[in-house]
Amino acid sequence: MTPFMLSVAEILGRDPRAGELPVPGTRPSEPTSAGAGADRQVAVRALAEQLVCEANAVLTQADDHLALTDELSLGELAFSVHYRGRSARVSTRFADGTAYGRLIGDGLTDTEPRELDGPEALTGLLLRLLAESDVPRRPVTV
Repeated sequence: MTPFMLSVAEILGRDPRAGELPVPGTRPSEPTSAGAGADRQVAVRALAEQLVCEANAVLTQADDHLALTDELSLGELAFSVHYRGRSARVSTRFADGTAYGRLIGDGLTDTEPRELDGPEALTGLLLRLLAESDVPRRPVTV
């Protein structure tokens, strides 16, 4: 088992009301070059696919898996991860040669646009999504 799979198993076995939940690393969304933004989005998306597969290997119920959906629209690359009615969306928007990252998710309450603080922050985001799946929706401080 990978370290992420062990973390998933730990999250699934804990009392949802107990202690600290994983916190995804985020930072304020800042413009970057379109090429760098596209590379970053593709790297994060590839890692998301790997982590979703690892988590689903631990989630033994076939109808209780994380789902990964891609979105492609004019000027934006995005994907979302869904679990038990909750979701997180990671996107990069492009305008005039500039890319802007954005993270949107259930419970993320920042008023300013935020993005993941690198691909490694994705593990915290997915663990948080799993951990809060059975918890009533409430604001999450990120």
